[in-house]
Amino acid sequence: MLMRSLARKEVTTAQELLRLRGHSGVNRGKGAPAGADATGGVSGGRGGRCVSLVDACGGAAATVRLPNGAVGEYHLIRRGLAQVAPQCVEIGTRYAAVMKGARQVFTEEFALSASPELCRLADARCEDLLFMDTETCGLTGAMIFLVGVMFYEDGQLVFEQCFARDYSQEPAVLQAFMDHYDRASLLVTFNGKAFDMNLIRERSAFHGVELPPRPPAHLDLLHESRRRWKADVPNCRLQTLERLLCGRRRVGDIPGGEIPEAYHRFVATGDASQVADIMHHNLLDLLTMAQLITALLTGAGPLAS
Repeated sequence: MLMRSLARKEVTTAQELLRLRGHSGVNRGKGAPAGADATGGVSGGRGGRCVSLVDACGGAAATVRLPNGAVGEYHLIRRGLAQVAPQCVEIGTRYAAVMKGARQVFTEEFALSASPELCRLADARCEDLLFMDTETCGLTGAMIFLVGVMFYEDGQLVFEQCFARDYSQEPAVLQAFMDHYDRASLLVTFNGKAFDMNLIRERSAFHGVELPPRPPAHLDLLHESRRRWKADVPNCRLQTLERLLCGRRRVGDIPGGEIPEAYHRFVATGDASQVADIMHHNLLDLLTMAQLITALLTGAGPLAS
């Protein structure tokens, strides 16, 4: 009976509910967010004119073919490291150089204490790695509204950030990531085995987005960092390692706990002012992963304070 009702469109489907009412218990009215026009421009909001997504973050609307044959929409921001932070280009250059010589510095003693994934890393090319980090509306079961990936292409680190402009675009964001994931030889994350990939599998199953039948190996840098530096650092949080191993302290970074509310505010108002902060936070997480790989492969320790 339910299938007959669905065929006659007497029952609202999950995708229709997402489009109309949002997700994660935060509802919005029918149509576009308050103050937004069909192209993502914004006519106004609290405190005057809001900042549009394109003005705040750049990028453009993108589409991807979903497993059900429909065309899914999302917002794509693609930039090279030189565009994002010209002063940090040396990070990408050093990462590439270390990767190319990784097997030579990978001593027998080092290999005996390394995980299979780290050993696989030493044999990989820069182009084989796919770095990934998500931003979500919470923890277990929460919507994924941003998947950021980083890879090495044409001699530089390139970032692609796939962003859901509203709750209904989560399937397209997931599918866009799967297209990258399917081509990768090694996935690199930080706490991705416990969080990011588990949530991606859960949300993909909910939306009917298929994972590749033969997923790439997965290197979780949180596990590797604990093995290498646990005794030398106060904790192995990403930003602690960033400060002590990379010598970089974030200034004005949006705290992770404030990110879900900032996204909900964007969907409700169309004001992308804080979305730019979220994108920057996500990009820094990805860049720090490349630096951690450099530190792991060169045997570097915490910098002197």
